[in-house]
Amino acid sequence: MAEYLDPTIAELNGAPLQVVFTDEPAPAPVNPATDDVPEPQVAPAPQPAVKLSSRHVEAGRKGAERIHQLIERGKLYEQEHDLKRGRQRLRQLIEEGKLYEQEHGLRPRRRKRDARLSQEQLLRRLVDSLVRIAKPSYRPGLLKLVQALEGAGD
Repeated sequence: MAEYLDPTIAELNGAPLQVVFTDEPAPAPVNPATDDVPEPQVAPAPQPAVKLSSRHVEAGRKGAERIHQLIERGKLYEQEHDLKRGRQRLRQLIEEGKLYEQEHGLRPRRRKRDARLSQEQLLRRLVDSLVRIAKPSYRPGLLKLVQALEGAGD
């Protein structure tokens, strides 16, 4: 049944082969027909062009910390409630970790969002940004547009 796990021993001329590991590199095989042909040079593998910004790396690290924290709290929840392990172990532990945090009031505080902008404030911020990034020759026309919008808004 587990034949693939049984070690097999290769034999050469009736005697078992032995494998010897050394730190020295193996000698190159000698082939007189190809000795005078130069070996083709292989170009080094290109480095990935995309670098992750430090904020992405930091966010990933924080997410991993959170997962490990939830797993630990899930184990505590199992111990407190005398539960057995499930099949989807990690997912179960994460969910139980959330329950543990709920029961013990350990839920991490989330950052509050800024107050929502009104439509007028949002439009004003958009036009101001457009004025800043526009070419200097277009700015007077955009400023006239801003004044016209402000006059229509009153």
